[in-house]
Amino acid sequence: MGTIAKAETLPASADSPAYNDSTILAERRRSKIKRELTVWALRIGALVVFVFGWAFATGQRIVDPTLVSTPGEVGTSFVKQLGDGTFWVDVTATFSGAMAGLVAGAALGILAGVIFARVEVLHVAARPFLTLMNSLPRPALAPIFILWFGLGFGPKALVAFSVVFFVLMTSTMGALQGIDHDIKQLTQSLGMTRKQRFFKIELPSALPSIVGGLRLGAVYSVLGAVVSEMVGAYTGLGQRLVVVTNNFQVSETFAILLAMGFLSMILDLSISVLQKLVTKWTR
Repeated sequence: MGTIAKAETLPASADSPAYNDSTILAERRRSKIKRELTVWALRIGALVVFVFGWAFATGQRIVDPTLVSTPGEVGTSFVKQLGDGTFWVDVTATFSGAMAGLVAGAALGILAGVIFARVEVLHVAARPFLTLMNSLPRPALAPIFILWFGLGFGPKALVAFSVVFFVLMTSTMGALQGIDHDIKQLTQSLGMTRKQRFFKIELPSALPSIVGGLRLGAVYSVLGAVVSEMVGAYTGLGQRLVVVTNNFQVSETFAILLAMGFLSMILDLSISVLQKLVTKWTR
């Protein structure tokens, strides 16, 4: 009888691991959904509090609406901007300059970071010059680039490049130099060549940090392009911002700032998708 009882309990114990696994997966999904809902609730709540606080402060004259406008006026100005053909010309000019600076700065910054990380003596020799160039204020570079290349596409792309290059170079160097020394020793003991070690160990380990630097560079590329346009340009959101500010059009000013923020967010979200893919691949 004892043997029969044990035999009868076997199927239940065999099924229990599958049941437990499915329960754990379901719990993880519920936890993930709950977390996403909490995040969006906090975001929407913060936005609502900000907008209503702004409306209350201007409506009660705690803050002069002439100086900060109102949420309704900013929203109306933003919608009007979207219907203006010249606005999209300015968006295209800013976006193209930022993207050119981002692509060129990222490519050369990553390449420079790899070279300096692998040839330490070269990095030590170049460090004072790199520090000097990186410490130059970008608004001060914009007039020089405008003097050299005029008021068109070139200056905004170069200012964006000057920001992105150093961000990617620094993040690439830090990622490659931060690889565990024991891993390097292990690959040497296994007889891997420097090329094999770089492509199979070092680069995959450094990719998440490099893509993280790329996200930061994307935001800075828009900032660099706008700074150059504010100094001087035919078209662009920066030039548009200067015009409306000089005319004391406060609501239009905030609407353009909102458009710049959305442009940076779009770039950041695009690269965040790439970062997730890279993180999955390198795990």
